[in-house]
Amino acid sequence: MRDINFFSYYQGKNQEKKDEKIYFYIAYGILTLVILITVIINSIKILTLNNQIKSYTEKLNAADIQAQLKEADEVNGKIETLSKYESSLSEVSNSIAKNDIVTDDLLNDISSTIPSNVSFKSFKIEGYDLTISGVSHDREAVSEFEHNLKGLSEIKSVHVININNSNAVGEDYSFDMTCVLKEVK
Repeated sequence: MRDINFFSYYQGKNQEKKDEKIYFYIAYGILTLVILITVIINSIKILTLNNQIKSYTEKLNAADIQAQLKEADEVNGKIETLSKYESSLSEVSNSIAKNDIVTDDLLNDISSTIPSNVSFKSFKIEGYDLTISGVSHDREAVSEFEHNLKGLSEIKSVHVININNSNAVGEDYSFDMTCVLKEVK
């Protein structure tokens, strides 16, 4: 005859509960082990890094390193000062280049206005003032030169100061002329 066990159902449930507890304790143990290993690894890394920091601090506090650091700070200060001067000088240089009054174009334009009878004794530019002293064979060439200069766009005004008849063999005339140049923008 067969035995009938009416409690087998309950015994299977108890076995399942025991299995669940075993799985739970295994998972809990693995998780605890992972956390413990992570804590140990991080503690070792922290100790290693603290030792390195201590070593580097000792090296940085050494007298020769402090002297080099002080020298490097002085050099960096000088470099910063020179950089400021360089930027200031470049600004000044750029503004001078933009306000350059005497250019090749100006000199070529003045040269193109000179009549064939006129020659220069002196040609001087100071700031915006242009002073010309010259000699001509006739007075008309001087007035033609004055008229041509007035036609230039770079010249604001032209004034003949004097025209003198020189006592040389020919009838040469010496003249002095001033011009005011326009400001360059």
